[in-house]
Amino acid sequence: MDLTEATLHFIRLYGPLILIIFTFLEMSMLFPFLPSEVVVPGAAAILITDATSFLVFILAAGVGGTVGAFVPYYVFHASRAGGVGWIKDRITVSEENTTRGREWFQKWGQSSVLWGRFLPVLRSVISIPAGLARMKSMRFGVFTAIGTVGFYAITGALVYFGRQQPLFRAAVSSVIDRPALTAVGALSLLGIGVVLRNAIA
Repeated sequence: MDLTEATLHFIRLYGPLILIIFTFLEMSMLFPFLPSEVVVPGAAAILITDATSFLVFILAAGVGGTVGAFVPYYVFHASRAGGVGWIKDRITVSEENTTRGREWFQKWGQSSVLWGRFLPVLRSVISIPAGLARMKSMRFGVFTAIGTVGFYAITGALVYFGRQQPLFRAAVSSVIDRPALTAVGALSLLGIGVVLRNAIA
């Protein structure tokens, strides 16, 4: 049994609790033994059976991922003042990925903390340059929570609806059959984004 199979086996046994632990460890980079892109789809297939389990899945993964992301953020935020070497040495990340995260953060700014959570290369390491840049913790937390929850929500939805019917047909059918609802949903998301941006600016 390899690590992926073992992780999914424990998720079958203990459910969302293991998902919280896994997402925390991955985003904290304290023990990133497997990437989310490998485990999370399998976890979604195991845990999501209806709307309630979908929400539990998002909550568990979102909490674990968001809390975990604060570990490298605070470590590298404090590293400029010294005294955190003991935990900094336990964060497992290559110099190449750290450099890449810094370059993305310098190029795209603090917003990369939000949308970077959707990208495999940046999901975890974007916390490091955010900490080094002394990004405000409130803004970091909000951007991280939105991006992290969004990533897990999209992954869970793709897995769940993909099992029900072809995803493309489902998306097209939803837009055609409920255009007003689709428009309201899109405008609502845009409005929430504007409000959050103004609130933390």
